[in-house]
Amino acid sequence: MNTTTREADTLAHLTKTTPRTRAASAGSAEVLNMGSAANLNLPFPLLIDRAEGARLFDLDGNAYIDTMMGFGTHVLGHRYPDVEAALHEQLGKGWMFGIHNAGQETLARMLGEAAPCAERVIFCNSGTEATMYALRLARAATGRTAIASFDGGYHGAHNDGYVIADPASPANAPQAVALGAGIPASTIAEHIKLPYRDDAALDIIDANRDRLAAVIIEGIQSSNPQISPEVGAFLHALRDRCRQHGIIFILDEVITGFRISYGGVQEHYELTPDLATYGKALGGGIPIGAVAGRADLMELFQKLGRDKRGLFSGGSFSGNPLAMAAGIAHLRAIQARRPVLYTELATKTAHLRDSVNTYARDKNFPVQILAAGSMFQLYFQATPIRSARDITSAHRRAEGVFYLHLLRHGVLIPGTRRAFLADAHTPQDVNAIIAAIARALGDTRADALI
Repeated sequence: MNTTTREADTLAHLTKTTPRTRAASAGSAEVLNMGSAANLNLPFPLLIDRAEGARLFDLDGNAYIDTMMGFGTHVLGHRYPDVEAALHEQLGKGWMFGIHNAGQETLARMLGEAAPCAERVIFCNSGTEATMYALRLARAATGRTAIASFDGGYHGAHNDGYVIADPASPANAPQAVALGAGIPASTIAEHIKLPYRDDAALDIIDANRDRLAAVIIEGIQSSNPQISPEVGAFLHALRDRCRQHGIIFILDEVITGFRISYGGVQEHYELTPDLATYGKALGGGIPIGAVAGRADLMELFQKLGRDKRGLFSGGSFSGNPLAMAAGIAHLRAIQARRPVLYTELATKTAHLRDSVNTYARDKNFPVQILAAGSMFQLYFQATPIRSARDITSAHRRAEGVFYLHLLRHGVLIPGTRRAFLADAHTPQDVNAIIAAIARALGDTRADALI
């Protein structure tokens, strides 16, 4: 692929300003695979040395305004003082006991106060583990084996999470396929894909009611962050249809929990699922996951060997004292700022969205930002987006080059393109992001790519 003049200049600049990062990347390549979710389209990985507030600093000391925020983890910002103090205090007591600690009850009660469905809680170590356990619980409770999930949704890195919709299948009747190799055909056979924000999903559930154990959904899709009364009505209709057929309704709040609002999607849409899954913000930056839900369902985690539906959960680091300490401190700090915190986050994000969208329309750039609360994503298309099927790749080359230019202008948006603002982002930071996006779009146009 030919490199354009402005792109070449940006790559040369990034190469010149990151000698330590490039040297470290070259050495690590012999022993370390970076995985598929690389954060940037660079010829070398960007390696971060430290974080502070709304900024990341690479090995060379270059500062970037961060919109990754730990993939949504840091609602308040990096190294929030209360969280850091709680971690130091816990380190003085020990950081791995291998047996229960008092912080587990405290954090479980805090989760129960935030989430209407959380009559009981179990802790694990990631959102992936949380959704894996929730789906296993649904299968155990119902005696059924099929799972339904939505086109455009994401539910973790286990086998059930890596069954996606075939983009070549009909939008209103998506078919299940594997995301990459290593997923058994038997797993794919037990999955039913549903169209998002489409009543055809309810008909598909009706047709498969006798085999469905669970329907799992991101209340607000991270790939398509939009809040509207229509989304709320769809979620309520979905929950009601599941209850009609005895299907476990699982709300995936791994990203939205404590970010869209303190009570997540459940609070925003006044929606009570059977089970909800958590991660990210719940742990204040330390790895965590949780399943919360109805007591009669969650009780099955206690009945292994005493009930044919009993199931196992566990892990050496599940509910570890560091995660509990960080999570408690993080939620207490968020509580202290309610409700102003979420109003300010939504206002800053709306300003970012509206400013970029107005600029793009005025300058005829095929670009738009969608946002929900403090979540946002920039898309390289001007046509409306209702679901993942509406997202095009017509400007993929321009998009990749744009993010290189954006990095040169001091703003980091993750490779997943799911971006977030935190309390640590000042109004000046937000305006700097807007200005950087405008400059990067201009650079990309100068490359004759858009």
